[in-house]
Amino acid sequence: MPGKLARKSEFVPLVLSLALAAALSAASGVFWTSANLNSLQASIAPTAIMAFGMMLCLICGYFDLSIGSIMLLAGLLSGKFNDWGLSTPAIVLFVLLAGLAVGCLNGFLVAVLGINALIATIGVQYIGYGFAMTLWDRNMQHRKFPGDFIAMGDGQFLGMYYMTWVMLAILVGLGFFLKYTLSGRRLYYVGGNREASRLIGFNDRRIVFLCYAATGLLAALAGVLAVARIQSPTQYMGGGVHMTCMIACVIGGGSFAGGKGSALGAALGVTFMSLLTNMFNLLEMNTQLQNVVVGLTLIAVIVVDGYLNLKKMRAMGMI
Repeated sequence: MPGKLARKSEFVPLVLSLALAAALSAASGVFWTSANLNSLQASIAPTAIMAFGMMLCLICGYFDLSIGSIMLLAGLLSGKFNDWGLSTPAIVLFVLLAGLAVGCLNGFLVAVLGINALIATIGVQYIGYGFAMTLWDRNMQHRKFPGDFIAMGDGQFLGMYYMTWVMLAILVGLGFFLKYTLSGRRLYYVGGNREASRLIGFNDRRIVFLCYAATGLLAALAGVLAVARIQSPTQYMGGGVHMTCMIACVIGGGSFAGGKGSALGAALGVTFMSLLTNMFNLLEMNTQLQNVVVGLTLIAVIVVDGYLNLKKMRAMGMI
């Protein structure tokens, strides 16, 4: 049983997270305080929700660099809709529809038109950022959201934020979908061998399109929850989150080559990345050193992923 567990892709981020948590416990006396644990929750929950979408794309052999701009757009739209006096359900509904629309745009460009995912999602990233900043108004920061909106980010049940419960619900639902449903397994077939999946009748374009649509929806949800947590929209939301999610997903067992990954792996990868950021804050590491650590982590992730893919290709006689 231990050997079988160690071979699971989720084992690595789990061990890394536990080791980092143990090290922080020893190095800092405030790690287990409620304030720090709440801060970790507020970091993990929205990022993990976005990482679930990124993992869907990676399983299909693609990625989405626009999720940060979708998160920003969702945050600023929340503020704008609040200025217009909309109720909390209306704000959430319209923001999620906006995120879904941007996700569908990505899906159309990549799946239907066949544009390279890097070019398409970078283009949409700039479009989303530009549109979001046209909405930016400093006065948004001084207009309070209704209490039921703020409760989505600040309310707690059994010691955990509502947003954490939302993240866990998506984790369970997505995990079940990927592992136990035919539709979920099709993602792995498409990512693992596109031509073979077409030959057995899978509509790979529709599958990729829906993955991008879901990614946009999840990024918008993360934006709403993040704004509800800080109780004010900010123009700095979503900065660099696409790289955090990609690193987390690959650490969690995903691959740029496609055909691998899980919802649990994405959540554990985000947990490790959030603990890494928490380490920077608790140990008061300077920004330059933080960038070095994150950069080295990214390089290590890419090198290991590339090595494993080459090993797989050699075993299959492809090279």
